This record gives sequence, C-alpha cells and structure tokens, in this order.
Amino acid sequence: MKLPFKRKVGFSPDVYQDKQGAWFALIAIGGILYFVVAVVALHVLRSELNPIRRAVSNYAVGPFGFFMTAAFFTLALSEFALALGLARSLTTSKGAFVSVLLLNLAGAGLVVTGIFPGDVKSLHPPATTTALIHWTGAGISFLSLMIATFLLSNCFKTDAQWQSFHRPAFALAVAVVLALLVFGMLTIIGWVGVGERIYIAASVLWLLRASVRLRSIATSRTQGRSFS
Repeated sequence: MKLPFKRKVGFSPDVYQDKQGAWFALIAIGGILYFVVAVVALHVLRSELNPIRRAVSNYAVGPFGFFMTAAFFTLALSEFALALGLARSLTTSKGAFVSVLLLNLAGAGLVVTGIFPGDVKSLHPPATTTALIHWTGAGISFLSLMIATFLLSNCFKTDAQWQSFHRPAFALAVAVVLALLVFGMLTIIGWVGVGERIYIAASVLWLLRASVRLRSIATSRTQGRSFS
C-alpha cells in the first residue's frame, strides 16, 4: 500500500505542499474554534440542561440543536483537515501513516455522532438504538484520537521540524488518557456531563495545539522557500 505522504527524509516538500498544509491547518483551527464557541454558547442558551449529568450531545436535541450538530461536523472536519495536513508535513513512517488513519477514524466517529442524536430523557445512556449508535461513534472517536495522540508524539520526536513540539504533545496525550479514565469513572456515578466535558477539553486542546503547530511549520517553510 502506498503511503499518502509526500516528504521523504532529507527532502523538503515543494511550496504547493506547504501551502496545502497551511490551509488544512487553518481549516482545522477554524473548526475547533467554532466547536468551542458553540458548546460554550449552548450552556447559556440551554441552561435547563444540567451540565453535570447531561452530555454535550444533548444540546443537539431541541432548541438550537443545529448549533451542536454543526459543532460535531466542524470538529470532524478539523480532524480530517489535520490528518491531511500532517500527511503532508511528517516524515514518511508507518507510525505517521497509522496516526493519520486514526485521526480520520476519529473524524468519522464524530460524523456518526452528529447524524445520530443521543438520549435526552435518560440519565444513563444509551437507552435507544439511535443513542447506541451515537455513543458507539463517540467511543470510536474518543479511542482513535487517544491512540493517535501517542503515536504522533513519537513521530514528532523523530521529525526535525516537529521535535520541539514532542514534549508538549506527549504531555497533552497523557492528559487525554487521564481525562478518558476520569470520564469512565464519573459515568459510573451518573456524572456523564462532567466527565465528558473534561475529556473534550483535553482532546480539543491537543487538536488545537497540533493544528497551530502545523500552521506555523507549513507557513515558515513556504516563506523560507519563497526567499531561497
């Protein structure tokens, strides 16, 4: 199988590849920021939903639900865009290839989450077939992203352009794992909302930091080649 990466060790991608990477990073950043703003706004617009016990996905059902549904899709778009950008930035390796696939799988899981709404009336979801599909998609997305963060941290360590981001990325990857564990424990006592929000905050922060770093690297390469 041919890997979808353009850069070989010792060779820099051309300006076109760098510009693509910069645009993919910008799309990812925009999608992430929309997701954050939408979720924060919905806490105000839908104040009747208890954020301790209600999952973020509950905002997708009822008034202003389209904001939450759009937020799922834009975050999925961000993960797809980040995957495409990293495929054009990272040195070719099996780890990078698997990481990009996992980011795409995480995005696909979010698409499923957006299409199939979760439970609103049940405090211990899932209680319906649609909600089961919703939480399955969310689970696939959560786990895929968590694994990708660790694999990418290792890729950053061995890539000259990304080495300075290795430690922050690894620290955030550990935070994502801890957040997912906390999510699981809090779900047992019915605090689904708190646990999910902690995990979302950690994972979104990782995505944002990685996207900003990608944008910085791609932009600096483009400028460097333009003046060379």
